[in-house]
Amino acid sequence: MAKKNITNAELFLTIPCIVLLACVTLFSLDKDTHSFGDLLKPGNLVALFFYFTPTLIISLFFFRLFSNKYARAKSTILSLATGIPLSFTLVICFFLFIKH
Repeated sequence: MAKKNITNAELFLTIPCIVLLACVTLFSLDKDTHSFGDLLKPGNLVALFFYFTPTLIISLFFFRLFSNKYARAKSTILSLATGIPLSFTLVICFFLFIKH
């Protein structure tokens, strides 16, 4: 069975796509979102930026951290499994802190 070599470029493209998909999934769970058009409203796009940017940075940071110990594919999975929930939690806590 042939083993495919995954390049760093593929992984650095995979991570942002999965992070964007996770952010869009989070927004689609919102009770005020009824269609894809609701996701493209200016307020939601600004919120998407505030969720996507730290999530991407944290996930890439964890990827670099995990890539020193594990293979690239495992590093990608671990960085996404760690970075997405952590950054969503941090962003939500930040918004709650600002609100109060």
